[in-house]
Amino acid sequence: MINITIAIDDNHPETGWGVEGDKCMEYLDELNKEFGAKFTLFIPSNYHHGYPISQYKDWIKYLLSKGYFELAAHGHFHQTSDKNKFGEMEFLDIKEDECVDRIKSMINEWEMVGYKPKGWRNPGWICQKYCIPHLENKFEWVALHYQHNYDFKWNTKMLFGADGIHQTEIQLHNGNNIMFQSHIAGEWNHNTWDEKNYQQIKLSLQHITTNMETQFKTISEIC
Repeated sequence: MINITIAIDDNHPETGWGVEGDKCMEYLDELNKEFGAKFTLFIPSNYHHGYPISQYKDWIKYLLSKGYFELAAHGHFHQTSDKNKFGEMEFLDIKEDECVDRIKSMINEWEMVGYKPKGWRNPGWICQKYCIPHLENKFEWVALHYQHNYDFKWNTKMLFGADGIHQTEIQLHNGNNIMFQSHIAGEWNHNTWDEKNYQQIKLSLQHITTNMETQFKTISEIC
């Protein structure tokens, strides 16, 4: 049995980035109807200092009402002091004491919406090694990129994978799991939920589900 999970990064309550009525959300609805697809949404708790989830509780309720979304943590601001140097690797551009405070702010936002995420993914995939002990005891699992983990060891369950929804060659990771990786939007990403990538992942899922025994799971269900 092959487990299929679809991960989506950077969801936040901004038009075009995963709110009700967005075309990208229609694509996810269609994949659930056609295949029974499930999704793990990686959500920054205050994306770019402008979208604290505590002020968008109705958005969280909307996502959970679907029944096929799992919500996971993906940093607090998902932003750095120097984008040219660090990109959006929030937990790379950070000192240890700042890391501790940032995690507290993130957890507080999630507590205010009444949801406890089980999983974590580093913004930009990478974090400082000294951040790991402060993160690993907050989550049941961490989703990592098999090329960007730098052999760091996490004292929690680790799931690897990074096949984009736009790719035609898909690999098995962690035994019998396929993790499709994507970003909800962002013109700088190749694996966003536009029409072209939606059609590509439909073809991929049609091929996989026709030729293999499969089941769709969230990352928590796999872990």
